[in-house]
Amino acid sequence: MKKTTTIAALSVAALLSATPLLVSADDDYWDDDRYEHRRDGKHMNANLKQYSTEEMRIMAYGHALRRFGPGVKVTVDETADGTFRVQLRDAEQNLIREQEFNQYGAPVRGGRWD
Repeated sequence: MKKTTTIAALSVAALLSATPLLVSADDDYWDDDRYEHRRDGKHMNANLKQYSTEEMRIMAYGHALRRFGPGVKVTVDETADGTFRVQLRDAEQNLIREQEFNQYGAPVRGGRWD
């Protein structure tokens, strides 16, 4: 009697452990509507904040201070197409990095912001 109870318990345990694999094996990953409700490259109901020049200057200085330490000088200029050009210079006015961001703070040109 003990053998049958043990075999039945192991069978139930094996069946229960395989259940998540069977449930996740369906192929409806791409069938959801996550890409349906976008407008202008933004998610539906996205609340993206457009930053001013002063806010960009503060954020750029914070990143530069964290990355390069004290002594870094940050200049932020607004370009004609509405983006912000950020230049980082050291104490001798040597250009360390130049990068361009859009109004939402995302990089546009100039590589990645580390």
